[in-house]
Amino acid sequence: MPTHNDDLTSPLYAACYTAIVDCPSVEEAGHVLRDHYGLDHATYHHGQTVGDVDSFYVRSTYSDTWVARYIRRGYIRVDPVVCEGFARQLPFDWREVTLTPEAHDFMADAQAFGLGGSGYSIPLIDKNVRRALFSINSRMPLDEWDDFIRKHATDLAELAGRIPRKAIAEIYGDTDPLPQLDPRAIECLTWAARGKEYKAIAAILGISDTTVRDYLTTARLKLDSATIAQAVAKAISLRLIKL
Repeated sequence: MPTHNDDLTSPLYAACYTAIVDCPSVEEAGHVLRDHYGLDHATYHHGQTVGDVDSFYVRSTYSDTWVARYIRRGYIRVDPVVCEGFARQLPFDWREVTLTPEAHDFMADAQAFGLGGSGYSIPLIDKNVRRALFSINSRMPLDEWDDFIRKHATDLAELAGRIPRKAIAEIYGDTDPLPQLDPRAIECLTWAARGKEYKAIAAILGISDTTVRDYLTTARLKLDSATIAQAVAKAISLRLIKL
């Protein structure tokens, strides 16, 4: 059961939470959230897939025709919501994004396929620094839209947070190829990748040399690597760390 606001959990949130948890697929989860909250569409983008780190997994309530067109035309490279969303940390209204000339053309095409005028996106980042983006949009008038987001922003963020697990299962099956690394281990790997020795990393992070060594050893073993250098290289290839 959801823990959102304890006894203050709204019936709408509780019903949607349960339905999303019970959904067998990401696409159906998007339909559930859209329908419960009276939206036009919901879309989930999952980036950094293992095996082809530049590929993106997309599930949406848009028509199959539009999704196929989006992928075929490479719109993911000019979609301003995706381009900015995968670099952001916090939820944002689509009015905040910068529109390039290519983005204007894309948005015009998208609106012809049912894109609502108002949109909101929630960046999602898991323990392995794997990124995803959940977006909703609607044709509500702007004043109603702003009220809707103020009222439901927390609910939407928590509900969106239930979806990445389903995406991982759909992409990889029962075995997630990315090891579960402690955030501190990822920090240590990042500094090691930048050429820092144990003592320097310890000073930067405010922990002991021994603790740094333990974190790096654990990361090395989880990454099936013989050396720290190999672990760093593998972590970079899996996009667990960025230089």
